[in-house]
Amino acid sequence: MNAEKKLTERTLSGFLWMITGSGIQVGLKIGVLAILARLISPKEFGIVGMAVIAVDFSKMFSQMGVGPAIVQRKELENRHLTTGLTLSIFMGLFFAGLLILTAPLLADFFRMPGLVSVLRMVSLIFLVDSLTLVGQALMQRNMNFKTIAAVEVASYAIGYGAVGIVLAYLGWGMWALVAALITQAVLHALLVVIIQPFPKKPGFEKAAFKELINFGGGMTLARLGNFLAVQGDNLVIGRMLGAGALGIYGRAYQFMVMPASLFGNALDKSLFPAMAKVQDDKARLGKAYLTGVSSIALVAIPLSIVFMILAPEIVLLLLGPKWNAVVFPFQILACSLLFRMSYKMSDSLARATGAVYRRAWRQFLYALFVVVGSYLGQFWGLPGVAVGVAGALVFNFLLMAHLSIQLTTITWLDMLKAHLPGLSLGLLTGTITYALSTWSRMYFGSGFLTLLLTVLGLGLLSALTIWQFPALFIRDDQKELLNKLLLKRFKKLSPQSAWTNS
Repeated sequence: MNAEKKLTERTLSGFLWMITGSGIQVGLKIGVLAILARLISPKEFGIVGMAVIAVDFSKMFSQMGVGPAIVQRKELENRHLTTGLTLSIFMGLFFAGLLILTAPLLADFFRMPGLVSVLRMVSLIFLVDSLTLVGQALMQRNMNFKTIAAVEVASYAIGYGAVGIVLAYLGWGMWALVAALITQAVLHALLVVIIQPFPKKPGFEKAAFKELINFGGGMTLARLGNFLAVQGDNLVIGRMLGAGALGIYGRAYQFMVMPASLFGNALDKSLFPAMAKVQDDKARLGKAYLTGVSSIALVAIPLSIVFMILAPEIVLLLLGPKWNAVVFPFQILACSLLFRMSYKMSDSLARATGAVYRRAWRQFLYALFVVVGSYLGQFWGLPGVAVGVAGALVFNFLLMAHLSIQLTTITWLDMLKAHLPGLSLGLLTGTITYALSTWSRMYFGSGFLTLLLTVLGLGLLSALTIWQFPALFIRDDQKELLNKLLLKRFKKLSPQSAWTNS
């Protein structure tokens, strides 16, 4: 097998493992959230959510882009690994101490007195993550996606899910969430240390430091912009509308983000190292980018329409009646699902080609739109914030698509054509979902039955239509991808294939 085919096979295999792991994790998150939402109040969710935002913000600086720099480098030596480990541990200690000292100031700014003790406890996550940052980067660079998926699923299921649910049931409230976050981080770190060999002894070389920071600095700037964009709405809500509103909005946003975690992140994690290996081949990069974008559109557009129509039943079933305020913001955010998922492909492409500084200024502009949109929208409550954020997501999608066109050989017309099958499928699924949900609500009046019958009917009718008219919904490159991902693998596993090869 030549190098190109081998890389393609590893990338596709990696995507399968990542989307399988992400799918299991999304399923676990839905189940865990459904239980915790009935045991913990929106205000408590809001306080812990604000602490997580503070930790994630500090992580960008504590990690200094070391992990992505290790993945992206064409030539990686042991001196890069030991220097990266030293830098990671030092910055982890520094930012853990900084968060402990500044906790009262942050609590005063967000008007959340209970935030101080929570911030000081979750600062432990810095110390844990800093020890295994290099190991995690090596797993991704080596495209060891099966292991990555297993580690993420196990640490979430046991560390967060089991611990969080048990402690919440025992009445720990928001401290159940804090303990769950810390346990998840510790278990994840232990698994990485056990599974992935990497230098455990710190070291430092000035030249290696400069080589890592040259890329890592751009990554940090881009991550800062992306963080402000992703969390800008939460910061505005926490400051202006309070912890209760933040808890409600956080669940609405979480519902919208889950599909992005399932599909967009799987593509990102599997394609980033593969794209980095062929970063000088613009034609190949463009083809991979369009295939990814069209596949995302095929999933995101129909799903966003289904979410908008079935939002009342989804929220009632998963969270319960005390979370009804989640419905309208969730419906608004669902409109922007395509743009939230699709820019992940542009992110992967920019990082793989080293265009991190060109990505960075776009992320800051995106962040500005999120913060301004959220601030203006909060005068109309959470729905107003959701509208502002949805508009910013569309703007960011266009910015990053423009960068992707510059980095490859594709055009805006290619981008439009890549989305047409998704639009066709969205029209089909929207019509079926609206008809079935309206009928079910009229005759049954049960949220559970409406959701069940609509989803089953939608799946059956959509499958029959796609089977009869595949050219309307599936591009040739997607057929090729589907063949490589699934059909060839089933042939290899079939008894006839095994008999023929023997």
